[in-house]
Amino acid sequence: MKDLTGCGMRSSVGFLSRRELTGQPLMMEEFQRRRLAGCTSLYKKNMEGHFGCVNAIEFSNNGGEWLVSGGDDRRVLLWHMEKAIHSHSKPVKLKGEHLSNIFCLAFDSTNKRVFSGGNDEQVILHDVERRETLNVFLHIDAVYSLSVSPVNDNVFASSSDDGRVLIWDTREPSHGEPFCLASYPSAFHSVMFNPVEPRLLATANSKEGVGLWDIRKPRSSLLRYGGSMSLQSAMSVRFNSTGTQLLALRRRLPPVLYELHSRLPSFQFDNQGYFNSCTMKSCCFAGDKDQNRFSHLNW
Repeated sequence: MKDLTGCGMRSSVGFLSRRELTGQPLMMEEFQRRRLAGCTSLYKKNMEGHFGCVNAIEFSNNGGEWLVSGGDDRRVLLWHMEKAIHSHSKPVKLKGEHLSNIFCLAFDSTNKRVFSGGNDEQVILHDVERRETLNVFLHIDAVYSLSVSPVNDNVFASSSDDGRVLIWDTREPSHGEPFCLASYPSAFHSVMFNPVEPRLLATANSKEGVGLWDIRKPRSSLLRYGGSMSLQSAMSVRFNSTGTQLLALRRRLPPVLYELHSRLPSFQFDNQGYFNSCTMKSCCFAGDKDQNRFSHLNW
């Protein structure tokens, strides 16, 4: 029998014939990976709805049926992905509108609520079904990143230009004082709960680099990534789906991969001509096994 890694695994006919012959249960995942790796042009479609730059997008959990987007036009738009791709369906505008640019978005685990934050120093909590505003959480400076707890949809973290990472509980009065996990003189650009160990959070700071925090031990990081180069300007950090690795973006340096409990990078993603220096950027893992890493930048 021919090797399954051949060209046949990039064609639908080849995939179906080999599945009939071998019956391997994981062949579909392998087929999808090889189709993606062999693509010379991926499908794309312009989704028009905003009146300015789009700064943040977020897919819904459990399959990405919905997409939420926000940007310089201060509006939060909700897209049904299948309808948006295969028809001329327009997005739905959530009623809560920001006073300035939107920088970050997050779904809760049920996809029934959306959090949005931005330059107007507030986080708005939206009801997806009714499109109404449920609550507003005021900050003292621009909000750059949001992350919802993987075990409690009422708890979310925000990182801000004022140098603080705050933990909020939506059940508490919005005018109450949130729990302060971290406080630095420099801005926090990114925060994320560990998806498996929710007591742990990762942050990216404009001068202090990438850090790991334990919610039980506020004000002092557990780990500063980067070894002797830990004092770097970091713009984004993301956990993989199992919470064992972190992907980070740093200013004027290539994207870097860390193991959860190791200060030193396990890999740096460098490429001739790659250079990031000016604007806020983001990164993420992708693929059914987090085998892909993406970074977004403005040249």
